[in-house]
Amino acid sequence: MPRGVKRYDRITSEVFASVIKAFLASAKFQSLGQSAQTAYRRLLMLAEHRDSLGSVSVDEMRPALVQAFLDGLADRPATQKNALIAIKSLERWAVVRDLLPRPISTGCEAPGSDGGHVPWTEDMVVLAEEKSVSHLSRALSLAANTGQRGSDLVKMRWTDIEDVEGRPGINVTQQKTGLKIWIPFTQPLIAKMATWERRPGFILTKADGHPFTRHQLSNHWLVERDSNPALAPLREAKLVIHGLRGTAVVRLRRAGATTPQICDMVGMSPQMVKRYSRYSDQRENALAAVHVLDRTRDEKRKLK
Repeated sequence: MPRGVKRYDRITSEVFASVIKAFLASAKFQSLGQSAQTAYRRLLMLAEHRDSLGSVSVDEMRPALVQAFLDGLADRPATQKNALIAIKSLERWAVVRDLLPRPISTGCEAPGSDGGHVPWTEDMVVLAEEKSVSHLSRALSLAANTGQRGSDLVKMRWTDIEDVEGRPGINVTQQKTGLKIWIPFTQPLIAKMATWERRPGFILTKADGHPFTRHQLSNHWLVERDSNPALAPLREAKLVIHGLRGTAVVRLRRAGATTPQICDMVGMSPQMVKRYSRYSDQRENALAAVHVLDRTRDEKRKLK
């Protein structure tokens, strides 16, 4: 969440949670179909949480905050898109009743699989690791080298680490799939983690030493990305943490790992591995094509 946003400890008429509760109790909401009500309620209750948008003053609600909330759902593209639809529906109802002082979703996007799933380039990963604040740099390194979702990164504990045949790795039960996997650490990650301070509890913590929630991790990254001048290329590319899941797949693909091997290491379906791998495959095929073109031109020159 952007710095300087005032939060309240209780639900009063001054906070956005009160607008959500009023909408859920409204005749407008009750007129929706049952399936729409179920979906909207679930998504708006997610936004209502104190660590999300619920405790933000109504007067401070604006598109930047809604976009930060949506970016936190980048690993669930369908959920992200539906969340924006639900918020727009609430907005239309609330603005004309003076429960919101202004539209709060103008310009907001739910790119889902188009933006949130774009792998970072290696240069961008290095830039982010070197120029981000230390607690976020650790999160980026962990994401790029394990390929896990933000919801699983924030749950990783030092006690989850286990050596198998001399190789350290981490045991993860993926929140989205329930899949239990052991992820071996790459050599670059082993080297980086050797420099990290080990405290009891979670591997990733905020600057104050407390663990991240999934949405906090995304929001803290967005603040860092958008406010740190050294990260301007990443801001222009609109890179989100979930894109590092694809980066891990691309790295493995380029190293020669097979689709089943990548599936087992990252805990991903073959379809998703194929989807991420297309970024690697396309570039490699394009390079191969231009090399063929260069060779053909060279051969023609020699014949002249």
